[in-house]
Amino acid sequence: MSERWRIASDHVVHGSGPEQTIGPGVVTIEGATIVAVEAPGEVSDGAPLLELPHHLLAPAFVNAHTHVALHALRGLVGSAASGNVVEDLFYRVESSMTAADVRAFARMGAWESLLSGVGLVWDHYFFGEALADGIADTGLAAVVAPTLQDVSGPGAGHVERALDATLALAEDARPTIFAALGPHATDTVSAELWARVIALSDRHDLPLHAHLAQSVEEVARAQERHGRSPLGWLRGLGVLEAARCVFAHALYVDRAELDALEDRHALVCCPYAQLIFGFVARVDEWERAGCTWTVATDCAASNDSMSLRKELRFAAGTRTLGVAFSGAHERFLAGEGDADAVWAERQARWAAFDAIAEPRGLLARVWETAGGLHPGFQAGVIAPGALANLVAYDLEHPTFWPGKDPLTALVLGDVDGAIDAMWVGGEEIGERGDFARSIRRSERYAAHRQEASERLEALLAQL
Repeated sequence: MSERWRIASDHVVHGSGPEQTIGPGVVTIEGATIVAVEAPGEVSDGAPLLELPHHLLAPAFVNAHTHVALHALRGLVGSAASGNVVEDLFYRVESSMTAADVRAFARMGAWESLLSGVGLVWDHYFFGEALADGIADTGLAAVVAPTLQDVSGPGAGHVERALDATLALAEDARPTIFAALGPHATDTVSAELWARVIALSDRHDLPLHAHLAQSVEEVARAQERHGRSPLGWLRGLGVLEAARCVFAHALYVDRAELDALEDRHALVCCPYAQLIFGFVARVDEWERAGCTWTVATDCAASNDSMSLRKELRFAAGTRTLGVAFSGAHERFLAGEGDADAVWAERQARWAAFDAIAEPRGLLARVWETAGGLHPGFQAGVIAPGALANLVAYDLEHPTFWPGKDPLTALVLGDVDGAIDAMWVGGEEIGERGDFARSIRRSERYAAHRQEASERLEALLAQL
């Protein structure tokens, strides 16, 4: 495409959240950014025009918590999931990874992300510059948070390298690579390092991307070392007051702490990953407390895919999940209750979760909520000033039939096969009309896959 170009469709996603509508529009893109969204009759710009009248033109998804390099361990978790999979398995492998390994493995996670309609990821991992390079090799956009650890974990002893990588990424000239500070968790980062992170956040206007209260071990260590919960300790350190934070998981955060959490901080639920390493976060409590929250995949090692659509379907399904383990159903199973009581429990939960499960609301969480977490850019919307991360879905594909509500299909349907074209930062990914196959058959993908396979084989042999 030229530096300035336009794309037109009769089915452009306009607005955000419950106010989302679909209608005709012409989107003008310059470089990596959307510069105008106009009605067809209002356009006076003579820039080259791509017409896709029968396609749904939607924002690409934003995946707010990933470790794309951990694609290398997909299917290998096994019995490690019965305990602390991060410490029992991931750390062991990560301690032997090189920067070249991370770059190679990250490419595979990035390719899978693109194939599922994700245009930008918030990634948190070791060897930050290699990670950013691997993601950029595919065309995916990213907020990269080099992992910071000084108490324990594979990053302990490499703090300065990780901080240098963070600052280098903050100065990166690539229009789709952004930086965040990546303190790993409350039990792997000291008070002194948290203080350095706060200072750097203020000086460089960088958000924090961290794991929070994700394991029972983390909670126990916080109580033993500081006499407080993980979130309570961070509040005491001044982290919540001084910085803007994106917290993954938050499984062990109580109601009082949720109620006090400022809305500039965001919580991230990763349903399928949490099923493996812990349990699914109580997003109903997050919503009740008025927290800012979104949905993400975490890593394929604990999720088995990078499909945000799958996670959204699970999030929608949590409205009835608790019925199976409710007191009413337990009494029914014991022969002491009746089906009417179970159904009444189901109806009550259905109503209570209404705001959480509504498809347009869920789309908003992986579009503009996740796309607005970084102060340096906006993604997840088709609006002037936003990153030009767009997906064109073929509305004539069988997965959209009968097409009465395409936005609901984006959440509840398996519509990845309907992706006909994609742009990240204004650059086309794959070939229009043959999106997925063109990627899989490209020489670049084949070379990336071969290198990642060879490096994984060598790494596992070493271990």
